[in-house]
Amino acid sequence: MALVIGHRGAMALAAENTLEGIRAAARCKADKVEVDVRLSSDGTLFLMHDETVDRTCDGSGKVEDLSREELSAMRVLDGQKIPTLEEALAAAKELGIEMVVEMKEEGLESLVAEALKGSTSMVTSFYHSSLREIKELSDLQTGIIISSLPVKPTELARWAGADAVFPKRVNPRLFKDAHRLGMKVFPWTINSKEEAAWLVRLGADGLVTDDPCRIREEADLPARATGKNNCEYYPCHHFQGQDCTHCFCPLYPCKDASIGRYVKTKRGKRVWTCIDCRLVHEPKAAKYLTDHPEATTAELKAI
Repeated sequence: MALVIGHRGAMALAAENTLEGIRAAARCKADKVEVDVRLSSDGTLFLMHDETVDRTCDGSGKVEDLSREELSAMRVLDGQKIPTLEEALAAAKELGIEMVVEMKEEGLESLVAEALKGSTSMVTSFYHSSLREIKELSDLQTGIIISSLPVKPTELARWAGADAVFPKRVNPRLFKDAHRLGMKVFPWTINSKEEAAWLVRLGADGLVTDDPCRIREEADLPARATGKNNCEYYPCHHFQGQDCTHCFCPLYPCKDASIGRYVKTKRGKRVWTCIDCRLVHEPKAAKYLTDHPEATTAELKAI
């Protein structure tokens, strides 16, 4: 089972970053709801994703140049007001849903820490140094957001003192490394049941989605066995009694041409598969890998 986190409220069901979006996420039985915050010219935290209000509201201008009074007078395109973080927190508390607050700019650390003081909210950001500062200011849970897939994403999270990773791209090793370090992994933005089921199988602790109602059922299901009849990465292994292993190999994708190669999936995606690889199934190599999680393919081949 995995948590369901409504993205910008519940973007597929209501205008983003609005109180109605939070209510929609709660109606879908989402576990958490994610919102974005920016600072007005006179120091109030408002829910807003973009640097400007132009795309989502009936006004124009940068949030940082607009006052609380000016922002409060504007309306989102469906007629709702732009909520403050204070109003969003009150709504979430009343609905019994936890908040994930993304800082969209640097310099908000002390204000966000103060606003969320005593709550069970989580703070996220692309600005990892800001999350490190949040940890120094509070005991709030934090999560780094990454849109690419760095060589060692968990090292970035550990440097920031984060409790979770919010990746746009994942590979099986990310889940293993994060869980070994006690971190949770919440991929974004997951809007198809098929992708949700696959990520739950890989070990996702939660899924960030525009449509919590659509993903809720898949997130609640236990991980399903994957074999050649329902695996989007088939063909892969053909080991007796073991239909699918590449997604759980901590070395994947090692891209060692002596033990694997690229293939095209049914969807036409080019992926690395460990065709005929028995390396991590050799008893000595498997034991060494268990004792040395950071071992390389070359080390195991030497064994």
